[in-house]
Amino acid sequence: MVRLVVALAFLVVSVGAIWIAFLVGTTSSYGTVLVNLGTEIFGILVTIAVVEWFFDRKRRQDRARELAWGLLHGLERVIWTWQGGPQQVGTEELLGIIGGIKSEDPITRPTKTLMFNLGGKARSALDKEPQVVKSLSGLREALEDVQSLRSLQDGDSAVSVRMIAEILEASTRGLANVLGLSTQRIPAGLIRYRDASAEAQKNRFHTSGDGAAMPEAELESRSATAAGRSRLV
Repeated sequence: MVRLVVALAFLVVSVGAIWIAFLVGTTSSYGTVLVNLGTEIFGILVTIAVVEWFFDRKRRQDRARELAWGLLHGLERVIWTWQGGPQQVGTEELLGIIGGIKSEDPITRPTKTLMFNLGGKARSALDKEPQVVKSLSGLREALEDVQSLRSLQDGDSAVSVRMIAEILEASTRGLANVLGLSTQRIPAGLIRYRDASAEAQKNRFHTSGDGAAMPEAELESRSATAAGRSRLV
């Protein structure tokens, strides 16, 4: 706000100086000084405006990359909770784990709640920071893929598992492209410690900190609430 007020003040001075110069005559010594002063101030304002535009663009792009990294780490946490494998992996391993998802893999309510919440974060970024999202090519499309997780219906049918796997893969590839990361896929058979059983999901959910120290009744309540909201989307 202060910058805008200062810029407007200098603009008024610049225009006023040039206007007075034309009134007294631009060929007179006084008029020449005023014209030079006015044009000099205007040139400085243009330079400041251009520099400020570049800085603002850089700030938006930095924020956009921060959003992209945050969602990619969120996908990593969701996929690890669901499928297991190493807890910290690159996009190649992440895509490999997704490629190994089986239609009969169960999805526990806490796992689905994590997915729903991650989709909500993407939706929030699209709604609240449109200029930031627009500043980085491909980010909007990637966020729209991630926010699709909000619309998942309750139930663990083979169709829903395939749909979730497709959403996770599209989201991971989209964010990887935005961040300049690899989209090559490591074969799922080469990735150790994978276990999609319901018991393993529950253990990973609690040990990751997402469900730590949360009573089972409260966890079930939150999971049911998230599932109910997803049906309303």
